[in-house]
Amino acid sequence: MTSFSENISKLQTKEVKVPSWVVHANTAVGEDSKRVIDEYKRTIEHYFVPISRQWADPPRRFLSLKIQWESGTAFLSSITEIVLHPAYQQIIGMGPIAIPMILSEMQKKPNHWFWALKAITGDDPVPPNQRGRLREMTATWLLWGKKQGYIL
Repeated sequence: MTSFSENISKLQTKEVKVPSWVVHANTAVGEDSKRVIDEYKRTIEHYFVPISRQWADPPRRFLSLKIQWESGTAFLSSITEIVLHPAYQQIIGMGPIAIPMILSEMQKKPNHWFWALKAITGDDPVPPNQRGRLREMTATWLLWGKKQGYIL
């Protein structure tokens, strides 16, 4: 019997051992057998391999999460619901590496990135008289990004 750490090592190198019940239970169905095994491996990887190892390409991860966030919140009016969306929270979880990508998105189109920027940076350059004014808040954060060297 393999130890937990050996299984994790195999997962990290994508050498997931498929249990015999998966192989034997599906041998008669041909192509479906491969699908079952592939889905089993994907599920194991999803639950046991850290996200940081699944997403070796931060820009691709950011883009994927941004698309999920935008599509999942397109019809929401509550800022709280918008920023508590799981994809948005995962972008925050990316940490400082996400800052230039967020600022780049803000240059293209103002959106509610302020919560994420404040959470990641611990800073909030927006003065009280600009609160609630999307374009002004965006301009202030972009100016902050230039001063901090995130935007050329």
